[in-house]
Amino acid sequence: MKSTADYLSSQQEAAETALSLLRQRGEPAAAAVWALVGTTWQLLATLGMADTLTPAAALSAGRLPGPDGGAMPLSVQGELIGWLVWRGKVPENTAAIASLLTGHLLSARQHSEQSQARVMNETLLEISQLPSECSALDDMLPKLHRLLMRLMDARNFYIALYDEQASSLHYPFYADQLDPAPPSPEQLFSASQSERSLTAWLMRLGKPLVLTRARLLEICAQEQLVLEGPVPELWMGAPLSNANNSVIGAAVMQFYAEQAPCTSAEQTLFLFVARHVGYALDRMLYRSQLERQVWLRTCELEGVNARLRSEVSERKRAERFQDVLFRIADLSNTSLSLEAFLAGVHRLLMELVAARNCQVALYSMENDLLSFPYCSDEQQAAAKPRRPGKGHVEQVLHSGRALLLDRLNPQLPSADGAGPALYSWLGVPLYCGHELLGVLSVHSYQEEVIYSYRDQEVLEFVANNIGTALARVRAMQELQNAYAELEQRVRERTSELDAVNAQLEFDSLHDPLTKLPNRNYFAKTLRRAWEGYVAGNGARFSVIFIDLDRFKLVNDTLGHLAGDHLLFEAGARIRSCLRHYDFLARLGGDEFAVLLFGTETLEGCELIARRIVSEFERPVILAGREVFSTASVGVVLADREHYHKAEELLRDADHAMYCTKQQGRQGYTVFNHQLRINQADQLALESELRRALEVDDQLQPYFQPFIDANSGELVGFESLVRWQHPLRGLISPALFLPMAEESGLITRVDRYMINAACRQLRRWLDEARVSPDIALHINLSSANFHDPELVAWMRDIIDSYQLPAAILHLEITESALIDVPDIAATVMHALHDLGVKLALDDFGTGYSALSYLHRYRFDVLKIDQSFVFDVDRKEEAFAIVRAILALAQALGLDVVAEGVETAAQLARLQEMGCGKLQGYYFAAPAPADAIDWERLARFVQEFRRAA
Repeated sequence: MKSTADYLSSQQEAAETALSLLRQRGEPAAAAVWALVGTTWQLLATLGMADTLTPAAALSAGRLPGPDGGAMPLSVQGELIGWLVWRGKVPENTAAIASLLTGHLLSARQHSEQSQARVMNETLLEISQLPSECSALDDMLPKLHRLLMRLMDARNFYIALYDEQASSLHYPFYADQLDPAPPSPEQLFSASQSERSLTAWLMRLGKPLVLTRARLLEICAQEQLVLEGPVPELWMGAPLSNANNSVIGAAVMQFYAEQAPCTSAEQTLFLFVARHVGYALDRMLYRSQLERQVWLRTCELEGVNARLRSEVSERKRAERFQDVLFRIADLSNTSLSLEAFLAGVHRLLMELVAARNCQVALYSMENDLLSFPYCSDEQQAAAKPRRPGKGHVEQVLHSGRALLLDRLNPQLPSADGAGPALYSWLGVPLYCGHELLGVLSVHSYQEEVIYSYRDQEVLEFVANNIGTALARVRAMQELQNAYAELEQRVRERTSELDAVNAQLEFDSLHDPLTKLPNRNYFAKTLRRAWEGYVAGNGARFSVIFIDLDRFKLVNDTLGHLAGDHLLFEAGARIRSCLRHYDFLARLGGDEFAVLLFGTETLEGCELIARRIVSEFERPVILAGREVFSTASVGVVLADREHYHKAEELLRDADHAMYCTKQQGRQGYTVFNHQLRINQADQLALESELRRALEVDDQLQPYFQPFIDANSGELVGFESLVRWQHPLRGLISPALFLPMAEESGLITRVDRYMINAACRQLRRWLDEARVSPDIALHINLSSANFHDPELVAWMRDIIDSYQLPAAILHLEITESALIDVPDIAATVMHALHDLGVKLALDDFGTGYSALSYLHRYRFDVLKIDQSFVFDVDRKEEAFAIVRAILALAQALGLDVVAEGVETAAQLARLQEMGCGKLQGYYFAAPAPADAIDWERLARFVQEFRRAA
């Protein structure tokens, strides 16, 4: 747009031309030309000593420039646009010159107005095209600002948008000469303060404002408003509306003292352009929202397609797996020799696993010798008997657990430390009962053959059949001395106590129980290592934070003496995973910390973390019994860019360890700054769960039926909670239930689901869908036992839906009884008096199940699916289930077997006399409107035909 300076230049040129005509005639003595520019009179040109000539504003009031002077107005159709003023003799042809000057001034004004209109139209057109040309809002707003600079002085300009979800303002574009940084939410516009800003007040007012400095300060004082940035001389703001005339934000322009004053025309122009800016922003925001919805839907469809493909592949694999396992079972019942049997198993194994290279190793404790009765290897001859060393076979023998290695593992140069390099190695222990006989292993020389955990499952089942056959030719192994190394360490440490002063210093810096450095010693060492690293004369290091899982449970169950023994053993195991120059300390309780020196990358840290986690997979003997206490580990690498104090490293390692516990314990987490974002997402998920509890369409009960094992009739349902999030989709209970327990929402979730399940059961009873004696099982968490109003609330639910109390079965896990044993007993007796029945869930997987049956009044035992899974294949599982059934019969308890998935499991449980069955063989958990009633009815006919 043509500026005011350009306009004045054209007018001055015309004025100087007119005065030059007067100069050629030699008269008058002095002259001047004045023009009205906007609302201000401007002196365009002078002739002679014209400084004292009266301004045109004074002439309009009737005052002439002085003696022998005169003035002539320059007007068009009654509109005054200028003055020709002189002193001395009246110029000849003054009227003609004034007429020509008037025409030229009018032409210049009209040409300027046409140029301004053309530039403004072009600018508005380009503003309207920005949403279709720009890919994002950040790309569009700088271009929009450059377009505004064509029309006016928009150096101090910003746009504010209102975020409804966060209830706060944000500034996608902010340009200010005195304060270039936009207001941050932490400084001024948090969710509770955003309503106090001047921009938010403008949006609520819904109409444009033009305020001088005095008026601006007056309004801010009256309305208790906060101004963004310094106080300007002139403040202009206009609300930005969308196509529905709803305010979505505001555009603000500020003028400071060093800028040229803003004219009324520029003010009107800004308010006009603001409407077009609002429409352009609305189009861009709508397009961004539409693109996100399309992306979310695409991701959802891709996930569904992937799950369907996975289910088809899994079903085909299961059919092939069942056929091979049946043939292996037949082979194990023959009278073949050991070598022939192992060769036959190898041939069958190759149908399930790429096992061209297979080896069976047996260990003789009497001779301390490893022998290899079967070996099939493409590149090496059969191994000869030898004494145990440090190979992979020895690792499996030592741990008693499967071992899976691949090319990424530095422990895999070859099968036994020599020979051709391997790409993958998998070995599983061979057991006969509880006796470890040897190792079954397969290995690969091909890059494309890498074993997985599914291959490990197949190999472990085959190993069970081999172990049974080996029992005919193997003798019992002798026990190994498990305390030699511990005694040696005790002797070495006691020999170091030389003097009393040394002992006092040692005690002040070490833990008295484990003899490890304490928190103070660790803090000093950490600070010294950090200072050396920051100064550049120390190596880079990392911090590992270790916490023992379920230590409090061991302490409370077995006593503090057993807990002390566990801590001592934990310290020893961690120390065995470290190098001699690494620093290990016990911080307190069941928390340990390690300084790993000389770690430049995360790979070395992760290797040590994996070793520590794997060390705790072996049991600890406490009070004459095996106890498993796993470890949760957090790892952080020293970094000068993100850390300023040594204490921050320990804090983030602790945070990473806590993330490991949230993910299920027994593992490690490497700290990165994404963890802080995840923590914020966890808080958002908790807030969304609170809102979900206020509506009726997100938390839904899914029902899985119980079937009578004798008749096949439907005898009950278990109600399971599912969360159908409107944006995240179906959220797994494993994700939100732990969060609900930690935040205290689990009680509300339980009661929400109890109410929803009872309402659905009442509807089924009214529709005669189910029999009046149907059983409804609902899970109840331990947090409910702290609520004295639980029994009264259950009574109100039963009365509200007019349900027989006996059909309600509350399922309680053993963890609830461990957490609050005394309160649980009182609440459970009160529920029994009310008529509600109680079921002990996951029976057999806890620590003191028999004592619970003796102390608490249960009506139903639910056999955990881990036992049901192997009931038709493992004698141990068969014996456990049979013992549970016998115990339940003796105590007069009903029994429900969970996790029935195959016909073989069904037949075995029927043969054993289990009363009720539950599992995917009958139906998967489903919402009420998706239950296949016809399928459930067909089981009655199938059971009758089978009988």
